[in-house]
Amino acid sequence: MDNQNKKTRREFIKDIFKTGSAAAMGGLVTIGLSSQAGSAKDPRDIISLTEIDPEMILYNEINEPVSTGFIESRFVAAGAAGEVYITGDKAVKVMDSQGRVRDTINLTVSPFCLAPFGKGFYIGTKDRIMVTDRKGAVQATWASLGENAWITAIALDEKHLFIADAGQRIVWCYDHGGNLIRKIGEKNLEKNISGFVVPGPYFDLAIAPDGLLRVANPGNHQIEAYTVKGEREFAWGGFGNRLEDFSACCNPVSFAMLPDGDIITCEKGVARVKVYDTFGKLKGFVADPKKLADISSPIKLKIENVQRYGFDVAADSEGHVYILDRERNVVRFFKAKKNGFPPARE
Repeated sequence: MDNQNKKTRREFIKDIFKTGSAAAMGGLVTIGLSSQAGSAKDPRDIISLTEIDPEMILYNEINEPVSTGFIESRFVAAGAAGEVYITGDKAVKVMDSQGRVRDTINLTVSPFCLAPFGKGFYIGTKDRIMVTDRKGAVQATWASLGENAWITAIALDEKHLFIADAGQRIVWCYDHGGNLIRKIGEKNLEKNISGFVVPGPYFDLAIAPDGLLRVANPGNHQIEAYTVKGEREFAWGGFGNRLEDFSACCNPVSFAMLPDGDIITCEKGVARVKVYDTFGKLKGFVADPKKLADISSPIKLKIENVQRYGFDVAADSEGHVYILDRERNVVRFFKAKKNGFPPARE
């Protein structure tokens, strides 16, 4: 483990504030995009980045934003039967695809993230996984990942459970019973693995339809693809002001896979929710950035609430997209404008 991964929790949180701006800390700032595929005339001129071609907006919002009912919303996930799960405070809310609350599952701990499975949930707390049934009763609690752990996302395949640990900048691979198999993403230049650069508590992952694990490397402004054995297959993305680029200090902060392999990404500092194909070709946007970010970010943030800010996103088997606005504690529901999934743009 390198020196970056040896930072204490306090040092980890301080890293977020050293950037010196609310945008870098995950505040949702009303910044949009140019209608051109190139850079703005002046990178400092954020006003020139607020307009996009309406034809690039590929989804419609299907109802009004729905309140989560939480003081602090953290994570959104989609289930196999069209249900939507939102974690926050010390509970999990279950909604249908229209935003109607179907259940509230109360917990004794704060859930940072979750992954539903047939009989229950894998729930990520700060440093460990807790397994519950569908009513929230604890079935098992796994060993701690360490005092510096900060679990931000969980993904499942048929045999493995993958954990994104922002605190230690690593992905953990377990079997479903809680036995550690390996770590993924440790720096190894001989294998073309540079290591994850995670300046703050934003670190996402997901299993793609091709069976590869996708992991956001926000400090490198990339999405990376790994085999379940930890071999890095490819990566795409980069920093810049073009439409297809990721901006700010560390993006994307979250992403979701669509059933056809397309990827929905969210950025902090700019309210962009974009659609890419499997290999990073930009297709369009879920919504107009100005519509998503019609708020200003808070000036003062409590250290313990840093994780709140920035969008999270999920998508279901029908291709619906759910955006969790952590600032306003609402979920927004979107559906593709045309039948099927968003078409590729030339």
